Amino acid sequence: MSAVRFDCTGERVLVTGAAGLIGRALVRRFAGAGADVLAVDVDADGLKLYRGDPRVATMAGDLAREDVADAVFARILEDGGLDVLVNNAAMTGVRTPFIDIDAAVWDAVMAANLRSAYLLSVRAVRHWRDAGRGGTIVSLSSPGGSRAHENQSAYDVTKAGIEALSRAIAVELGGLGIRANCIAPASVGEEVRPATDIPAGRTTAPEEVADAALFLASPAAARLNGHVLRVDGGLHARLRTGPPQERHGDS
Repeated sequence: MSAVRFDCTGERVLVTGAAGLIGRALVRRFAGAGADVLAVDVDADGLKLYRGDPRVATMAGDLAREDVADAVFARILEDGGLDVLVNNAAMTGVRTPFIDIDAAVWDAVMAANLRSAYLLSVRAVRHWRDAGRGGTIVSLSSPGGSRAHENQSAYDVTKAGIEALSRAIAVELGGLGIRANCIAPASVGEEVRPATDIPAGRTTAPEEVADAALFLASPAAARLNGHVLRVDGGLHARLRTGPPQERHGDS
């Protein structure tokens, strides 16, 4: 899939969850647009795919830990600062009915998905405030941020929190030139395939999510702040998700 053309030459970008499907696309798109990228993930082995790429540096660690967040920002300051933070790291595999989920699992999802975004975002905005300059945060949300999945209550709560965090940053720090927006993609897979539950008729490529991140990080999105960009092929716009012949009497 061809890339949307954005020029990020000279910009410094931090991408979390960089070893995952969407994370890989994010790193490649920003690096391909000329940015210097720090790719961070808890999966050290997964980060090895960036070896040899002169525009990509890597760090491994659990971003829900304050000492790791501090180490990441120490590295960022050593490398000259930060222009764009992309909060992509998330625990996505928990599928447990709310009635059965225990506190340890709930806390683990909150830490991986929401605490990590808080720890990095608050450090980013302090860095930009102290430097007397603006900056951009792009965070990955989900349709679950505003509508519920089956058996993914903890995940959905974190995504709603990500959206609320972005709005808070936009309102409190927008006057300093700091922007915080979200992308809510749906049905992202390695390969695009037909999907009858999506009005556009197909799933979403990870590169399409990354292109949306490039846009939100660019001057073209200068007036977008506290916004949720739904890269979902119209899923959120649909009242029902079953096949058309099953959707009778909607009101």
